[in-house]
Formats: sequence, structure tokens, C-alpha cells
Amino acid sequence: MFDILFMQIFIQRITSYFINIINLFFFNNLESFSNSSHIKHLMKAFRADDYGHESNTNTGDIGYGWIHYGLIRQQKPNRVLCIGSRHGYIPAILAQACKDNGFGRVDFVDAGYDLDDAGGWTGEGYWKTLAGKNSFINFGLGNFISLFVMTNSDFINKYQSNYYDYIYIDGDHSLKGIILDFKLFWPKLNKNGYMLFHDVCVKGIKPEGVYGVWKFWELLKKRVSGIEISFLGSGLGIIQKK
Repeated sequence: MFDILFMQIFIQRITSYFINIINLFFFNNLESFSNSSHIKHLMKAFRADDYGHESNTNTGDIGYGWIHYGLIRQQKPNRVLCIGSRHGYIPAILAQACKDNGFGRVDFVDAGYDLDDAGGWTGEGYWKTLAGKNSFINFGLGNFISLFVMTNSDFINKYQSNYYDYIYIDGDHSLKGIILDFKLFWPKLNKNGYMLFHDVCVKGIKPEGVYGVWKFWELLKKRVSGIEISFLGSGLGIIQKK
């Protein structure tokens, strides 16, 4: 799936784009996402999980967010899908990247489970609250993201005609859950589109359940080539559909 030439081109483009981001950090105006003040504002507004995304809110380092932001800005997808988020950190970055591109839209799906719900996976019921529902609008991202408070299966059944260029999965972290999400959403990914998986390095039993994304990722890598960004706190897996 990822041959050597493609990987070289991919790395060159991402490196080049990150250099541009660094330049913008120093020279762009306060409206730019690359300005540290705006970055920190976004991270605080959407409660960035620094450990889970290898980020640092104090310094404005968005961690894995740079991967998402860079890919969206460089690939310029029209349709983006995000599955799951506790308080909207990655969905907000995806929407910000679309906003900075000047086009594109994110569909963000989360069932709104809280800690007492089976399969809640550290959710706090935030997306069923008024604050959660208005969070993207209040941050000026309303034109670039839509929130769907429903299960993944219900979303697929209701929006069968939707297809995407970029899909990020961070929902049910059990082996059964991630397999179901892959079966649901892989057919909805357009050719040459990217699918990313959060927490591919987390193993064992946690208070929220038995993590199985890592096991699915190991099985998936036997079938396709991908990029793994290892971090014991979470990890990120990336594949492209050919």
C-alpha cells in the first residue's frame, strides 16, 4: 500500500508543510491557527488531553494534532469524518484545518455516553449538554463541522450516501468495537483517502475496559502497509486506501 517512493514523497511533503507551519508561527497574524495564542485558546476550549495526544497545552504544542492539521492542509479533503472525542480537541483541529483551507467540512459523530454508560470509554456525556452542542459554534468553527450525537451504526444507517476523504477513529476501544467501526467506515473512505486510528499502543485492562485497538492494528498491518507513530500513552496508526 505504501511503497518506498510514496513514503519518500509523503515524508517530504509533510516535512515541507511543517516548515511552512513554523514560518507562519512567527510571521502570521493573530487570526492564524499557527499563532501560539490561538493554538492555546483552542486547546483550552476543547480540553486537550496532553497525555493522550502527546501535546502540551502550556507551550501550544498540539502533538498528534500537527499530523491531522498537516494532512488536512496538504491533502485538502472535502469531507472529513471524526468518530469519538471526549471534549472535541481533535474534531476542532480538523475543523480548524478545513477553515484554514477555506473549504471542507467535518462530520463529528459521538454517542454522548458518560462514565456510567456501558462502552462509554471515558466519555462524560459532554455532547448531550448545551455547552457541548454549542462549543464549535462558539469557537467560530460552526461552518466547518457538524455534530451528530448518535451511535456509529445509527449514523451509517441515516447517512448512507456519505463518503469521506479522511476518517479518524477514536470511539469504542475494545477489539469488538474497533472491528465494527472499521467494517462500518472503511467502505465509506474514498480511494486515496486516509484512515487514522488513535490508541494503537495502549494495551491491557483500564477502568474503562479492555483495550483492543492495538490488537486490531497488529492484524491490519499484516494485510496493509501503514505508518505507526508510537507513544505508550496512546499511539497513532495511519493507512491510505488504494
